[in-house]
Amino acid sequence: MNAIDSKQRAATAREHLAVARERLEVADIAPGPSEMAQVAASNAILSGIAAADAICGTVLGECSSDPDHRAASQMLRRVQGADGLAAKLQQLVADKTAIQYGGYCTNSVARASVARAEALVNALQQHGL
Repeated sequence: MNAIDSKQRAATAREHLAVARERLEVADIAPGPSEMAQVAASNAILSGIAAADAICGTVLGECSSDPDHRAASQMLRRVQGADGLAAKLQQLVADKTAIQYGGYCTNSVARASVARAEALVNALQQHGL
């Protein structure tokens, strides 16, 4: 993965996070599970994965291409000081199937997913992205 690829993945991470935040604002209006909460959580997951790709690409020169996204969290652990980020990514990935292929999720689930993604996206700047 080269520098251009890493910057593009960082931009993708930020865009997914922006969508997640927008949908979360709408989801907060209605109580209970909703399609907006699900879209917010789903985009947060995609944001976290893209941010991890960008960080790994910049620091390690590669990112995980394994279809099992858990491999991305293991790769992120190879980045010095990224254990906490890897744990956040691991939780996002653990929730991926239920959120992206299951029923609607609650606002609290979406809010937690967005918070995890925000931590990963905020770390991009520390790595020059």
